[in-house]
Amino acid sequence: MITDAPMNLAKQPRQTPLWPVMLFIVVGLAYALTQAGPVLSGDLRGSDDMMRMQQVRDLIAGQSWYDVDQARLLTPEGGAMHWSRLPDIFLAGIVLLTQPLIGREMAEGLAMTVWPLMQLAWVLTALAACLRRLNSPLSGQLAGIFFFCTSAAMVNFLPGRIDHHGLGIALTLTALACLLSPRLTARSAAIAALCVAALITVAIENLPAAGLIIFCFGFAWLIRGEAETNRLRFFGGGLIVTALIAYVFDAPGAGGHRAVCDAYGQSHFVALLVAGAGLSAIATVMPHTHDWRTRLIAMGLAGGMTLVSFVMVNPDCIGSPYAALPEDVRSGWLSVVSEARPFTTVIAKDTALALFFYGFALAGLVCAIIGLARSDNPKRLSHGALLLLLAVAFILTSWQLRAAALAHALSAIACGWVFGWLFSRWHTQRGIPAVLVLTAGALAISPLGWTMASRFVPEKTSTAGTNPSACKARSGYNAIVAAPRMIVFTPIDLGAPLLYYTRNYATAAPYHRNPSAIEMTLAVFRGPTSAARERISITGATHLLFCPGLRELETYAKDAPDGFAADLVAGRIPNWLVPLTRSPEGEEGPIIYTIASDRN
Repeated sequence: MITDAPMNLAKQPRQTPLWPVMLFIVVGLAYALTQAGPVLSGDLRGSDDMMRMQQVRDLIAGQSWYDVDQARLLTPEGGAMHWSRLPDIFLAGIVLLTQPLIGREMAEGLAMTVWPLMQLAWVLTALAACLRRLNSPLSGQLAGIFFFCTSAAMVNFLPGRIDHHGLGIALTLTALACLLSPRLTARSAAIAALCVAALITVAIENLPAAGLIIFCFGFAWLIRGEAETNRLRFFGGGLIVTALIAYVFDAPGAGGHRAVCDAYGQSHFVALLVAGAGLSAIATVMPHTHDWRTRLIAMGLAGGMTLVSFVMVNPDCIGSPYAALPEDVRSGWLSVVSEARPFTTVIAKDTALALFFYGFALAGLVCAIIGLARSDNPKRLSHGALLLLLAVAFILTSWQLRAAALAHALSAIACGWVFGWLFSRWHTQRGIPAVLVLTAGALAISPLGWTMASRFVPEKTSTAGTNPSACKARSGYNAIVAAPRMIVFTPIDLGAPLLYYTRNYATAAPYHRNPSAIEMTLAVFRGPTSAARERISITGATHLLFCPGLRELETYAKDAPDGFAADLVAGRIPNWLVPLTRSPEGEEGPIIYTIASDRN
């Protein structure tokens, strides 16, 4: 049975020393820093990272804070974007502070290195705090940090990874650490409320995590009653204040632009206000209610009103944010986006990758169940919250692989706790059986163990080219930078690199608010070569960007063997494409073709 009494720190086990944890965090930061070389010179690999930095450049150059559309993305939708400005604050701040001393290019490289490392230090601190508040011994805390640094979540914190995914993980773990606070303070509630609002404004994909944090704070009051009243009041009030601040001050600002579902919209804003008001009202009106049934009814009413308000403001938001996409865009583009792949696709096309991603997430889920089963009475609610978050993250990972990073971050906590328990058991019992259990358990719950297991899975044939990374490397665009500014018809995956590395205009990029541009790109590359020039002319493009080995074009060629992409991949270049720039002899990389006018 879960106790209603607050946890008393005086009765807790003696806290473990902090210096080994801090040392492990420093080692993790040092490991990440070793990846900074290319980034310091401005070389990136991720399209979202490139577009984020371009957004920061535009902001510094004078683009409105509330305008996040990309002016050099020439699509029928006007380069529509749905990103938050919150991550831009930190990147722009570092650039503006250091640019007078080291120049713009180096300042950008420094910002793209420092900001991910700041987030990594933040997330490892929050992870260690969660384990300490679960009464994990020092061995478990250190194991949790090690597990995180060897998991799929770590890639979001390497230098150059400046998109929003790392910030979402950091906010989620911070909110969880606040939820697990044994002091039940108003401060922990206020910080958690700030994290919830920030989670939703940073990216709507964080909505499940934000909703679960709200649910867990309400459930904690339902179980503990009066001990949680003050914290519930501040959490509810914090939701109201922070939701309003995010709505007014983050892009696109208050108004009709918020009538959306794929970003922090009016339905989310109203739901946060109703949830915050309901929780505050409950804590104020009935602070000393001892009957759990009465608390259940009150919390049920608050939750019901929140859901009703969400649906009434914008009923469309109860479905998939991609529901409005044309079918050919969903099947021809979204279905092959790596982070949008479901479990069935991943395991069918890359079993080894699936074993690593889903294996460690499943290990975390099992460890969370073990933690709940073996936890002391005052900590069962905390372990239950971790289990709930992990279960939902695992389900979301099965739906779309993009949730694997959060699932792995939470798994690092659950598996760290179990390792600490196994290590303490070995330390107490000693002997060969205990050593074997510890070793086998460590391999089963470690990302490295799942990495080793995945190597025994036969690799499947890939459709990727010989060196697809060259298509997004900075060196490949040096010749293009020197050319006059032009409008370039781009494959979807090369729109962001072209905008980031050069001054040119692109016709497409991998962003779902521009479905017409994506649809046109699919039609051109999968359609016949005889119709390609006429279709490209509709976009206003005067040049075409092609890169041998680009996976996107290889996929088009496979799907449409008689199409334009298949001809380009096979080297059958039509006579109306005249090379303007190409990579140096012996090197692979992007090629710009001038589209000759139709003289017939």
